[in-house]
Amino acid sequence: MKKPEGLEKPAPPSAGQAQATTDGTAAGNTSLSVVIPYCKEHAQGNELLFALRSWFRYARFPFRIVVIGDAEDWMDGENLTWIDCPRVSDVPSVDTLHKLWVAVDTPEVTERFIWTNDDIYLMNPVSYPHIVIPKVLGKLNPAACKGHYRAAMERTIGMLTGAGLPTLNYGTHTPVAFTKSKLKAVLPADDPKAETGVLFTSLYFNSVNTAHPARLDWKTDPFLLPVVSKAPDEKYVDELLRNKVFLNNADSGYSPWLESFLARRFPEKCPAEL
Repeated sequence: MKKPEGLEKPAPPSAGQAQATTDGTAAGNTSLSVVIPYCKEHAQGNELLFALRSWFRYARFPFRIVVIGDAEDWMDGENLTWIDCPRVSDVPSVDTLHKLWVAVDTPEVTERFIWTNDDIYLMNPVSYPHIVIPKVLGKLNPAACKGHYRAAMERTIGMLTGAGLPTLNYGTHTPVAFTKSKLKAVLPADDPKAETGVLFTSLYFNSVNTAHPARLDWKTDPFLLPVVSKAPDEKYVDELLRNKVFLNNADSGYSPWLESFLARRFPEKCPAEL
């Protein structure tokens, strides 16, 4: 996979968010990069807006948002970094991996950084360890998938089994912590499989994680509530979220109800908005 060229120089860190140290730790007053790949064409409603508001409200460690992809008119360049990166493929796993390599090749993105999405929201105070804890959905199971995602999963399983590694599914739709040097070692940018799509989160963590992962089950785990319905029982949602730190919506779960729910949860502007 070719390394991206012509990156736009990111804005300097905003006041109150110190420049991160080279190792990207979350100690002291250093700021971790929170990187969000963003394609405006495929965004649903105000997902990104509410995601950013949730980070500024609930993250309990210094961070700086980095959006890689498209920009929105309301973005405040003083308080977030935007890197222009046009879409390179209609295959989501290929395009998202391209944006990941943009992050890896950008000096202003810290060596250790958080990778998340525009449809993942923080719902209670979150510390760095909430993110670092490895999480899985079980084993990778192509039979339960279809289309490009199934094909990418099958390639990922082939790469992992060929290397004698586990085949756990780390694609949990929660924020994860990556390290640049380890990403380069796990999936070189010129690997031809990257041109056709792989599940790089599962590839990465099956390769580098040595800790026993937490198995997610939305009914019982303390991490994630996925929204898949357009009209869930709001009282039940509120009850579940008392013990959760993340909420994610599937494509099927974004609706006028969710937009209204998030607007009530995050009614105030954050520093990343003009």
